[in-house]
Amino acid sequence: GGEEAEGGGREAAAAANAAKDEDDDVSSVSGSERGGDSDAEEELKREEELRKRVAISRAKHGDTHRNTLSRILKLVSCLIGEYKLNETEALLDEIAPACRKEGGMWHVKVIQNRAFCLFKQYRFREALAAFHEQESLIGPHGALFENLAHTYNSVGNYDKAEEFFKKAMELVTNPTKKGGILLGMGLVKERQGSPSDALPYLQQALALYQETFKRDGSSLIAKAHMSVGQCHDVLGDKDQAVQHIRDAVRIFKKTVGDSPLTANALGTLGKMLLEQNERQEAEPVILQALELEVGKDAFHPDTVWKLLNALKELWTEGNGKHKLQELHSKCSRYVKPIRHAQARIKAHKPSDKEGKYDPGTVSVIHKTAGELLMLAGEYKEALASLREAVLMLNGIKDFDCRSLIESCHSSIQFLDGQLASQQGASGSRG
Repeated sequence: GGEEAEGGGREAAAAANAAKDEDDDVSSVSGSERGGDSDAEEELKREEELRKRVAISRAKHGDTHRNTLSRILKLVSCLIGEYKLNETEALLDEIAPACRKEGGMWHVKVIQNRAFCLFKQYRFREALAAFHEQESLIGPHGALFENLAHTYNSVGNYDKAEEFFKKAMELVTNPTKKGGILLGMGLVKERQGSPSDALPYLQQALALYQETFKRDGSSLIAKAHMSVGQCHDVLGDKDQAVQHIRDAVRIFKKTVGDSPLTANALGTLGKMLLEQNERQEAEPVILQALELEVGKDAFHPDTVWKLLNALKELWTEGNGKHKLQELHSKCSRYVKPIRHAQARIKAHKPSDKEGKYDPGTVSVIHKTAGELLMLAGEYKEALASLREAVLMLNGIKDFDCRSLIESCHSSIQFLDGQLASQQGASGSRG
């Protein structure tokens, strides 16, 4: 019994030491990038180099040697920063048994990276459980408490979020590491319905990041611009809001390339421009956001639907009159991302880790996709989408879908007429 307790004590000490070294690796869900992250191209070069090192270590030492595990953990950290979450999950599944056996820092690092991955996959409750497991191994720790706070914020438990942000603020002594906590506190205040109390926290975080990194040298600056911009939007200062989001898009493109972070910023900018009736500028921005969203590892149907709906609004609402040829030409650019989105939905297999997509959201994706395909002149595909939407909407019992179904039927009627006249024209030519 004494030996076992001593062993457990050694493991806890090793885990605590590992926690102190956390900041050398991934430290916070609010910014897993390493400090003033380099541009996207340099990150890809770094990833390539880490892959080579992993391969060399696997060949030389085997898959479960400490040297290999250490290199895989470095690669995992890089992949999480790049939002390559499917591969991250597979690598963590591979090394988890060996790291658990090694104990100490190895075990802690796997749990921590698993929590980051779950957070970025929108699996917040599982992420919470993983962070609390990490807490049971390492005890009180500033970066960990910050991560718990951000995760509680994401599940809507704002009191818990505020409690952990305050604990984190007491434990984090390095002022340059307090940006994520300030940002988090601001988001909590905003979600509690106090945007005017939130703004000073968010502005403080932005100023701190700008001071810590060279002006555009980190995606953390862009994340702060996003939060400040969205807070200005809530407070009704639309011009300030758009300017901050534009800055965020520019910095994300430079630092992380075509990342989900960039997709989210583009989507937010497009929505704001649309609200200000800047339709011409909004359209390519929303399309770019859609193209990135449908390709990312953590597919998010609700976001995809909102972007499709924004594109539909561009052409069907407002005073603009559009000729059929113009509609076909402009909307034909949407066909590829729509097909990609529908293929992702079709290929999705619910599992213990990830449940079914919400049928209501999927049905309105099919409906809106059908309407956009109709505008693009892809009548047969549009018809298939709308019929799929009707089928799904008829199966939804907890919401009155009659007006949505009627809208689908009227589009189907139009398409049947168009396809019949096309067939008649080709028949008479024959």
